[in-house]
Amino acid sequence: MNVGIIGSGQLGWMTIIEGRKLPNNYYILDESAGPAARVADGYFAVGSYRDFVERCDVITYEFEHVNEQALMHAYRSGKLLPGMKPIELKRERILEKEYLRDEGFPVADFYVAKDAAEARRLATRFESAVIKSSRGGYDGKGQFYTDRSNAEKLEIGMKGKFVVEERIDFEAEASIIASRSPDGTFRAHRPSFNLNKKGMLFYNMAPYRDFGMRKIASSLLERLGYVGVMGIEFFIRDGKPMINEIAPRVHNTGHHTLHGSSISQFEQHLRAITGLPVPEPELFVPSGVLNIIGVHMDREMEEKILSVPGTALYWYGKEGIRRRRKVGHVNVMAKTTGSLRKRMEELTETVYAGRPEDYL
Repeated sequence: MNVGIIGSGQLGWMTIIEGRKLPNNYYILDESAGPAARVADGYFAVGSYRDFVERCDVITYEFEHVNEQALMHAYRSGKLLPGMKPIELKRERILEKEYLRDEGFPVADFYVAKDAAEARRLATRFESAVIKSSRGGYDGKGQFYTDRSNAEKLEIGMKGKFVVEERIDFEAEASIIASRSPDGTFRAHRPSFNLNKKGMLFYNMAPYRDFGMRKIASSLLERLGYVGVMGIEFFIRDGKPMINEIAPRVHNTGHHTLHGSSISQFEQHLRAITGLPVPEPELFVPSGVLNIIGVHMDREMEEKILSVPGTALYWYGKEGIRRRRKVGHVNVMAKTTGSLRKRMEELTETVYAGRPEDYL
């Protein structure tokens, strides 16, 4: 089968690497040839999206902010999975929040603001608030934190619409990697505990207590008629899960499945969209991910990382390393959650020398 991926980043790269187990050909469409194009069977520039769609039997996306014309042409050709609705919700935060609220899923209280001035005024309705741009924000971009006393003075410096939501006093952040097949079969990897810094995933570790996340994920994918893998991030407050955001694709918090689970999120996604049997994932050992953000990799650091037992290094090969840019990650496994935590601490010190704030 010919599988098309719109987007050429690290998610597409890992999808193809994992997908080499299956008898597929993989084609990439993007504005430039990124990491995924290096391992694909073919690369198409965005101007050739019609040829790309014609070549492929099924088409998916590795990121939300990809070429609109290509997405619509693939959708109208009946080849796009998970489809247009999930990506439309994700690309417009207002739509995502309103859909989740209107469908009865637990989310933080929020308001919609038509511009920055209104966003500042609405933020005063909460003791503490976060203002998020409706479009384009990810990895903490386009997010502004404030409290009631300072909201009117907040410098936003962006145009467009905003979501103004209550800042949740949560006990933990967590996520689940869920999937659904064309016949409606639901599966999910074990949840993970996530540590975010400045809006970016810093590290995560699985397993983590479910708190009802699987049930929510199953209902959400069913209502969307979803096919493929979805990452869903939650806040845990008073022992109950509250959806923070969804990602209609493979997700950073699922990278640990490459080594610690019976099937990776990437193979799971490919199986689902191509109609192959999708098994219930099994977590073999506690496992997690440390993101490498804005850090230059040299031989010495590479050796130090791989000297920690149970580690696997993924270097994305991106051109240009700068602050707040994900350039790789380390998967780490251990026999116990306590050992996993110790290894994660050791890796954090190795990669960031105790000062992650210098890179984020």
